[in-house]
Order: sequence, then structure tokens, then C-alpha cells
Amino acid sequence: MYRLVMDGAEIATHEASHDALPFRLSDVELKPLFVDVHPLITDIRQELTFQWKLLRSDWNQQYTLAVGSAVLAILLGALNADIFSGGNAKIAGLEGLQIAGSTAYFQMILSVLCWGWFVYMLIQMFPIMRTHTITLMLIWGGFGIAQIYFHTNNKDFPFGFDLSVMMGGFLVTLVCIFFLNFFIKAVRETRDLHVETNHLHEDVRVMEVAMREHSLRGWVFICISWTALTMISAWSGTHYIAERTGARTWALVLHILFAIITIPLLIWTIWFPQKMLGTDAKVRTKAAVVAEEDLLRKASALEVSPDEEAW
Repeated sequence: MYRLVMDGAEIATHEASHDALPFRLSDVELKPLFVDVHPLITDIRQELTFQWKLLRSDWNQQYTLAVGSAVLAILLGALNADIFSGGNAKIAGLEGLQIAGSTAYFQMILSVLCWGWFVYMLIQMFPIMRTHTITLMLIWGGFGIAQIYFHTNNKDFPFGFDLSVMMGGFLVTLVCIFFLNFFIKAVRETRDLHVETNHLHEDVRVMEVAMREHSLRGWVFICISWTALTMISAWSGTHYIAERTGARTWALVLHILFAIITIPLLIWTIWFPQKMLGTDAKVRTKAAVVAEEDLLRKASALEVSPDEEAW
């Protein structure tokens, strides 16, 4: 474990080697439940229990501050007088910001600052996941943009939908799903490289045990759960605003509830790869690794001394 200094305060960054873990996945024993109708369900439950115990042991004040800043950002952005009143449907863009009430405008600024602080803390706490943290936040925002497209011509979406006016929302959603799949693929292939490099053994059975200890089934379940909740949160928030009379209070409540739940799931999604791979890893796909090696090989072959003239 080592520490990063942020504005005079120390943020703990955890060394993620499995050799340093207080317990292993194979040490977790579960009691059979009625839901265990398939071995895959049992495996996922075991991995989720294992990861949950690890997360609890890693949880500290910095995690709490990060969650708190995100929750505050959600509340400041959602509980806004202009949103309750429905706003002015004839005004949009910068002009809409100019006529916003002083309190609403101040809340919006504070919400943006809280979101920025939340992302900054995640980047500092999980250095190997910096790029992917930004990617996940953009995916979250992308789902919100997709719902705006869906509700533009149909405030009751998904009821009474018309495929001819939904292409924009579908396109944005597909792009978000593509990047999410790319993120999961990068973590999986980095995991494979990690096991092949750090747990190499002549006995195939030992390698199989190492791969089982680094299983990502439970983590993928968390990723899918986070994705589903973000989409529901984005839909319910847009559904409330689209009606413009403030009558769909239930939609606003759902939006806030699911948005808050997604915060710890997002941290879980970012935390576990670093816990598993270590702070020196680079989370990339095999194609990216091969491309980088190829570029380095070509750069080495074409390297010219500064005193030599290249023709």
C-alpha cells in the first residue's frame, strides 16, 4: 500500500496483489440457497461475497467522502425549483441559464463542482483506472442524452414509441454499450496477462486455480447491474422533466434513488480491477498491447542519432 497526497490530505491507494490479500476467493464458503438453481449463480454469489468482504476491509474515509460528494451532486441537481416548475419550454441553451433563478443557478454550479470533486477523488484513489473512470462517467452521461432523444417527440416513452423518431437515442445507447463492452474486455484481457505473467506455473492445474482465483464473473455482474440502474435512473429523470407539470413525482423519486445506488456500484466497478491487478498494471486490451509493442519496435528500428542526417 502507498499513499497519494491531494491538497495536503493523504488518499490511500491499495496494493492489489492477490498474494497480499487477507483471504482468498476459495476461502469463502456459502450456505446453499433456493436461488442456487445453477452452478453459475453459486459462483457469482461466492465472488460477490468475496469482493464485498474485501471492499469492506478497504473502505475508509476517502471512499465515504467520494460517495458523499456524488450524492450531494445528485441532490443539488435534482431538487431544483426550476425543475419542479417545469421551466420554460420556449427557451433553451444559454438563454435558459440566464433567466434561471439565482438559487437554481447556484445549485447547478455546486452540483458541477461536486461531480468534478468526485471524479478527481476516484482518479487519485484508483490510478490505473483513470481513463476508464472518465469513460464510465461519459457512458452514464450518454445514457442520459439517449433518454433525451427518446423523450423529445414522445414524453411518455417507452409507451407509444415510434421507431422512426428513435434512431438518435438508439445510436447513442449503442455507442455507450460498445464502450462498456470494450472496458470489460480490457479488464478481462489484462487479467489474463496478469495471471500468465505473475502466476505462471508448469502445472496446468495450478494455472487453472490461479485463473479461478482471479475470476471476473461477479465483477461483470456488478458492471451489468450498474449499467441497468444508470439507464433506469436516466429514464426516470428524463420522464419526470418531459412531462413539465411536475405531476410525475414518482419518477423524480426513482431517479434520485437509483442514481444514489449507482454511486457505490460505480466505485465497486473501478475498485476491484485495481485490487486484483495491482497499482503497476495497465488496463488494456491485447490488441492495444500488441500495437504498442509494434510501435516501439518500429521506433527502435528507425531511431537516428541527433548528429546524423536522415535522408
